[in-house]
Amino acid sequence: MSSRHLLVSLRCLLVNLRFIREFSSFTREFTLFTREFTLSTREFSLFTREFAPFTREFASFTREFTPFTREFAPFTREFSPFTRELTILAHKKTHVV
Repeated sequence: MSSRHLLVSLRCLLVNLRFIREFSSFTREFTLFTREFTLSTREFSLFTREFAPFTREFASFTREFTPFTREFAPFTREFSPFTRELTILAHKKTHVV
Protein backbone atom coordinates (compact mmCIF):
# COMPACT_ATOMS: atom_id res chain seq x y z
CA MET A 1 0.00 0.00 0.00
CA SER A 2 1.41 3.36 -0.97
CA SER A 3 1.81 6.19 1.48
CA ARG A 4 -0.87 8.09 -0.43
CA HIS A 5 -3.37 5.24 0.05
CA LEU A 6 -2.41 5.01 3.67
CA LEU A 7 -2.97 8.74 4.14
CA VAL A 8 -6.41 8.54 2.46
CA SER A 9 -7.32 5.56 4.62
CA LEU A 10 -6.30 7.42 7.78
CA ARG A 11 -8.39 10.43 6.76
CA CYS A 12 -11.38 8.20 6.12
CA LEU A 13 -10.84 6.60 9.51
CA LEU A 14 -10.71 10.02 11.20
CA VAL A 15 -13.89 11.12 9.44
CA ASN A 16 -15.60 7.91 10.52
CA LEU A 17 -14.43 8.36 14.11
CA ARG A 18 -15.67 11.96 14.15
CA PHE A 19 -19.04 10.81 12.77
CA ILE A 20 -19.25 8.07 15.40
CA ARG A 21 -18.44 10.56 18.18
CA GLU A 22 -21.05 13.05 16.95
CA PHE A 23 -23.65 10.34 16.46
CA SER A 24 -22.94 9.04 19.97
CA SER A 25 -23.40 12.54 21.38
CA PHE A 26 -26.66 12.93 19.46
CA THR A 27 -27.86 9.56 20.75
CA ARG A 28 -27.14 10.59 24.36
CA GLU A 29 -29.02 13.87 23.93
CA PHE A 30 -31.93 12.11 22.24
CA THR A 31 -32.08 9.57 25.08
CA LEU A 32 -32.20 12.39 27.66
CA PHE A 33 -34.93 14.14 25.68
CA THR A 34 -36.90 10.90 25.46
CA ARG A 35 -36.65 10.38 29.24
CA GLU A 36 -37.81 13.94 29.93
CA PHE A 37 -40.65 13.59 27.44
CA THR A 38 -41.73 10.32 29.04
CA LEU A 39 -41.74 11.92 32.50
CA SER A 40 -43.72 14.89 31.20
CA THR A 41 -46.22 12.54 29.59
CA ARG A 42 -46.63 10.62 32.85
CA GLU A 43 -47.13 13.85 34.80
CA PHE A 44 -49.69 15.07 32.27
CA SER A 45 -51.48 11.74 32.45
CA LEU A 46 -51.67 11.98 36.26
CA PHE A 47 -52.91 15.56 36.03
CA THR A 48 -55.57 14.51 33.52
CA ARG A 49 -56.69 11.69 35.79
CA GLU A 50 -56.93 14.06 38.75
CA PHE A 51 -58.73 16.68 36.67
CA ALA A 52 -61.34 14.26 35.22
CA PRO A 53 -63.71 14.26 38.24
CA PHE A 54 -63.79 18.06 38.21
CA THR A 55 -64.65 18.00 34.50
CA ARG A 56 -67.50 15.56 35.13
CA GLU A 57 -68.83 17.72 37.97
CA PHE A 58 -68.63 20.83 35.81
CA ALA A 59 -70.49 19.05 32.99
CA SER A 60 -73.20 18.04 35.43
CA PHE A 61 -73.46 21.61 36.76
CA THR A 62 -73.68 22.93 33.18
CA ARG A 63 -76.49 20.53 32.35
CA GLU A 64 -78.41 21.65 35.45
CA PHE A 65 -77.73 25.35 34.81
CA THR A 66 -78.70 25.38 31.10
CA PRO A 67 -82.51 25.48 31.59
CA PHE A 68 -82.15 28.45 33.98
CA THR A 69 -80.01 30.25 31.39
CA ARG A 70 -82.66 29.70 28.70
CA GLU A 71 -85.36 31.10 30.99
CA PHE A 72 -83.18 34.08 31.92
CA ALA A 73 -82.26 35.01 28.31
CA PRO A 74 -85.51 36.91 27.42
CA PHE A 75 -85.24 38.99 30.60
CA THR A 76 -81.62 39.83 29.74
CA ARG A 77 -82.61 40.98 26.23
CA GLU A 78 -85.35 43.23 27.65
CA PHE A 79 -83.07 44.65 30.34
CA SER A 80 -80.08 45.26 28.00
CA PRO A 81 -81.11 48.75 26.68
CA PHE A 82 -81.66 50.00 30.23
CA THR A 83 -78.23 48.70 31.26
CA ARG A 84 -76.64 50.38 28.26
CA GLU A 85 -78.22 53.74 29.17
CA LEU A 86 -77.05 53.42 32.78
CA THR A 87 -73.52 52.67 31.60
CA ILE A 88 -73.50 55.76 29.35
CA LEU A 89 -74.82 57.97 32.16
CA ALA A 90 -72.27 56.60 34.64
CA HIS A 91 -69.49 57.21 32.14
CA LYS A 92 -70.62 60.80 31.55
CA LYS A 93 -70.81 61.52 35.30
CA THR A 94 -67.32 60.15 36.00
CA HIS A 95 -65.76 62.00 33.04
CA VAL A 96 -67.20 65.49 33.53
CA VAL A 97 -65.01 68.16 31.97
